[in-house]
Parts: sequence; C-alpha cells; structure tokens
Amino acid sequence: MAKLSSDDYNAAILNWSLAKSNYSQIQTLIAPQNVFTLYPAQIQWLVDNNDSESYFRVDIGVYSNQLILILVPRTSTGDVKILREYEYAVLGTLDNDLLLSQTKTYTLTNNYILSRDLKKNKNDTDINFPILDQPATGQQVAVEEIESWRENGMDWLSLESSEFNGQRIFNSFFVPKEDLLQNQEDATSIVCAFGLKPSAVYQRLLPTLIFISCFDTASLVDIATKVPSNTYDWSKPQPPYNASTLS
Repeated sequence: MAKLSSDDYNAAILNWSLAKSNYSQIQTLIAPQNVFTLYPAQIQWLVDNNDSESYFRVDIGVYSNQLILILVPRTSTGDVKILREYEYAVLGTLDNDLLLSQTKTYTLTNNYILSRDLKKNKNDTDINFPILDQPATGQQVAVEEIESWRENGMDWLSLESSEFNGQRIFNSFFVPKEDLLQNQEDATSIVCAFGLKPSAVYQRLLPTLIFISCFDTASLVDIATKVPSNTYDWSKPQPPYNASTLS
C-alpha cells in the first residue's frame, strides 16, 4: 500500500494549494473520468488510527506530479492526527467496469382477524415499500452526479480557478464512517469517484466523493442479500464545510 512520510504529506498539501489557482496545472493533474481506489488494508489503517466518532477525513494533495487522496486520521477534537506516515491513493483509470447495485426489499404483510369463536372474520394485505435507513445513494442519482462531474467538472474547476483563484476548490472531504465501513468485510476495494451535486444551502454545484464498494464477481449474489447498496455519497467538501462542525 502507498504511504507518505509526514514531510511528504505536508508538501503534497502545499502543492495542491498552489496548483488550485493555475488551471493549466489542474489540467495536468485531473482527468474527469479518473478515480481513486482504496483497499481494505488502507481502510482498516484509517479505522485503527481515527479517534473521531463520526467522520473520517481525506485530503487532496499533489505528489510526484500526481493528484492523490490522503487518508488523514483525526483526533477526538477533530484535528489532524500527527503520524509518521499516511496512506494514500493516486487518481487513475479504472481497471474494470463498475457495478452499482441496490437491493430494495418489499414486505408483504397479510393480516387475518379471527372471531372469538375462531371463525375468520376479515383479512387485509399491506405492502411496505422500502425506506433506506442508511446513507445509500440510489444508482440513478450516483450515476447522474458522476456524469455531471465527467461532463462539467473541468469547466467547474476552470471557473473556480480563474474567478476565485482556486480558493473555493476542495482541500479535503469529510466522510461519514458509514460510507467507508459499509461492506468492508466483503469488499475487495472501494472506488472513490468525483461527482457534482447541487447544494440548496450554498446555491451552487459542489463536488462530492461517491464511494462504490467492489466485490469479487463470484460473491455478488450473496452480497446482494446482505446489503441494500454498494454506493454511498454523504461526503462534505472543505471548503465550504467547516471542519469544526464535523466531530
């Protein structure tokens, strides 16, 4: 697994900070169809070192002239945990097609009423439609956000770089633990794709990271019976989100 020294981590953060105001340099670092790929050992490393109860943090950096996603454990107060090394992934091409899967369970309930003398009085049938109680993004929404980044991401970066000097371009993403820990035991890797989603609060498009768990083909049927979705998207970019509000 790829690791950065503490000094290289700091340099990578500085390199991205400098690159954000130069769209020509951004073009050499980002291709809208590229993704980050994380592996179970890296996720476990983050789990073992992270003290925050609800959110992980990932930082964007530039290392060896490549855009990288750095896993950054946080202290219980939300600060960056100072370590000798940090895990990271390089923005690159996908090795295989991605499967976005979502299982919806419909519950059919039959109710019978027996009279006091045990005669059937009446019956009714209810169908309970699925309500996802996890931060699962439906395939259609995830695909739309990924396609929005693919089609408009470079224009978004160009606008932000030229008109706002890159100050509003993401430095970090705060990721709910559920996004990275869902399906962790069964996943062979987790693909992190950029997306663009509208924000009602900020009244503009904001980037996001969409996490897609990947499985061995032979186990897909079994996995589908255990998890509602392999696609998650509740990450919050900084800026504009304030790290102090995310414990």
